[in-house]
Amino acid sequence: MLLSLIGYLFCLALGAWGFVTTGQLLASGAITATLDNLFLALFAALMGVTCFGYLAWRFYPALATSGTAAPAFALPEDPPYTDAHLPLFNKIWIGLLVLTAIEVVLAYVQIAGLLIMLGILLVLSLVKAGMIMSTFMHLQFDNKLLALIVVIPAVGCILIMCGYFFPDSFRLVDLRP
Repeated sequence: MLLSLIGYLFCLALGAWGFVTTGQLLASGAITATLDNLFLALFAALMGVTCFGYLAWRFYPALATSGTAAPAFALPEDPPYTDAHLPLFNKIWIGLLVLTAIEVVLAYVQIAGLLIMLGILLVLSLVKAGMIMSTFMHLQFDNKLLALIVVIPAVGCILIMCGYFFPDSFRLVDLRP
């Protein structure tokens, strides 16, 4: 009970920090001064939304239930680790193995230009990540709102990091002899 209370208070403090930091950068006008400030503001805002979204999901009863009497964070009736799920796990494992083999072959046999190859490999990696998260992390059993609370900030952070690091990668290309 005490650890849960400490966790909730930490989440509340982290969410408040996120919104206060974003508000300070917006009020001072320093948000557009550097790319670092923009990155910090976007990350802090996503942190605030994630933390307060989790707390709202955890403590607001209408969000915590998925239309049934059982809360969304309760274990499903059929636990994920039963013998009935072994065929599903085997299919996912074989699918991951096949997708990995395709990625290895595509890395050695270039069938198209560099950008097209990177796009194909990125899509295959995203499909593999989705398969792993939905099955082995048991996200398919969770409430859809909880999945959105996790996925939207994660995608936002990835896009922010891409926007933050891509200008440096283009600068490195220009530095090559």
